[in-house]
Order: sequence, then C-alpha cells, then structure tokens
Amino acid sequence: MSALKEFLTKKVRIITTDARLFEGILDGFDNSTNVIITQCIERLIYPDDENQEIKIGLYLMRGTNIVCIGEIDEEIDSNIDWLKEHGQILKGTKNPL
Repeated sequence: MSALKEFLTKKVRIITTDARLFEGILDGFDNSTNVIITQCIERLIYPDDENQEIKIGLYLMRGTNIVCIGEIDEEIDSNIDWLKEHGQILKGTKNPL
C-alpha cells in the first residue's frame, strides 16, 4: 500500500477487472486500495473503430475492481495519439473472492 503514496498527486493509468482503462490524478486511497481520481477520463480503444475519450472528472473506484495502477510518463504519453491507436480486445479477469 505504501507504494501508492509515491503516486499521490501524479497522473496515473488504471486497468480494471472488466478491462476498462482510466487516467487521472491520484488524489487519495485507503487500505482496501479504493482510490479517488480527479481529472479522470476513460479511454475506449477499439480494434477497428475510432477510439473515444470520455471525460468523467472526479471518480471513486473500488479497490476490488482494480487490476493495475501505474504512473504515466508525461513525456512518452504526450507523443501518443490515443484516438488513432488500436488494440486487441482484452480477456476478462477472475476475482477469487
């Protein structure tokens, strides 16, 4: 849990158990890895269609829905045109709980 302290007030990318992709500023978290994200957006990346970016704003996310949280390298990210990137559909994950 202490590893998340390093990400506070920084831009992060989050992948959820249902293969959704979120980005925003990590504003807070608790011992259950529930997180508060500000300036949050959801990226919808399709194999063939035009991608979408949905502005959410403030978002509270339950820790049980989070697979991965990572800091975004702003320099690398600024060179990516996310609306033109395409990807494969991710398989779902299984929560053992």
